[in-house]
Amino acid sequence: MFRKLQPFVFLAFLTLSQPVNADDLLIDGVPLPSDAAVAATTPGSAFQQWSGVWVGLWGGSLKHILLVESVSEDGAAHVIYAISENPYAGIQPRWLRREGIASGRTLKVTGQGFTATYEMAEDGSLKARFERGDNASSATMAKADLASLTRPDAVVAWTRGKSEFLQTDLIEDGKPVRLEVVIFRPSGAGPFPLAVINHGSTGRGVSPSLFTHTWFAPDLADFLNDRGWIVAFPQRRGRGKSDGLYDEGFAENRKLGYTGDTYTTFRGADRALSDIDAAITALRRRQDVAPTPVLLGGNSRGGVLSIAYAGLHPEQVAGVINFVGGWLGESSPAASTVNHQLFERGASYGRPTIWLYGQHDRFYSIAHSRDNFAAFEKAGGQGKFFEFDMPPGQGHSLIGRPNLWSGPLDSYLSSLAATGKD
Repeated sequence: MFRKLQPFVFLAFLTLSQPVNADDLLIDGVPLPSDAAVAATTPGSAFQQWSGVWVGLWGGSLKHILLVESVSEDGAAHVIYAISENPYAGIQPRWLRREGIASGRTLKVTGQGFTATYEMAEDGSLKARFERGDNASSATMAKADLASLTRPDAVVAWTRGKSEFLQTDLIEDGKPVRLEVVIFRPSGAGPFPLAVINHGSTGRGVSPSLFTHTWFAPDLADFLNDRGWIVAFPQRRGRGKSDGLYDEGFAENRKLGYTGDTYTTFRGADRALSDIDAAITALRRRQDVAPTPVLLGGNSRGGVLSIAYAGLHPEQVAGVINFVGGWLGESSPAASTVNHQLFERGASYGRPTIWLYGQHDRFYSIAHSRDNFAAFEKAGGQGKFFEFDMPPGQGHSLIGRPNLWSGPLDSYLSSLAATGKD
């Protein structure tokens, strides 16, 4: 339902890393030791490509710098591993020096109870994966220049995604509403077919500080970019840096968070659907967007909204990807009523959809989600339901596990392409 790193994933860093001090370099909130230096390697050596510094985001939110200080001819490496703070996960900004092993285009860094593995692509970027027991996170990291990073006016490109503002047709309090959108653009001139991926809620809705988090899913963006889609992550009203009030089903006393009152809930869902429609309308005006049906997807509330939107606008939608979708967590007495009705709105889409769910989801059990899917099918909806094994408590974070869903999703997208050629 919300984008938040699991605190225990990074506990190793809280105990092993060095405390930030006044002499440290600070790069957009990420500390580095003042004596940090990139490895000097012999030109033509087997590990020359590992001389450098890379920047990225763990899980799409935690800033991370990897700096290789030395690498010997046998692949033994010494690195600096640094992260920013994440107050919502109880993480403080830290750096630590660790040892690693480089082998060809792979660098593996180990610590007490954790492993970070970096796979180098042809363009020098890194696909990174952090593992500690059953917990994992991923990142796409870009190579950077240390001197440029440490300039006082440095702007760090933590992700390939570019945050922009959409001028929409929405009006609130007599003023036009701009919606923030994060765009991941594939290589090439375009125009490209458009994929719009929608965010979820913010847990129970009781933490206003979470409303201003800009949500996107880098793994999904990379996956779709590689297949030629331009990917947009719009932030609905009051979310991220978007204008307007975030008002998607709150209790009369907003401090109590989301309500299970069905009238208020459906009114909030309708507001969210209006925002999605406004974002798609604005995105279609871009010159790099092809005038073809949109691939729609979303996580949690964004998943059920994508299904519902497709039923309301079937001619505009090429396909629907539903990651762990639902509106109310099943602990709410109204969960089945609300979730059934919203999914049933999408039944009139009339074409195949894909539903991706993880076991051990703390909001939606597999039984509850399969029941929602059954209601969707009974209403005439078409789709295929996939269930993936996930560690306890992490089922709702499935979107961050491309190793699980990439195969089924690739097959689904291939089927859409084949249908489009008929």
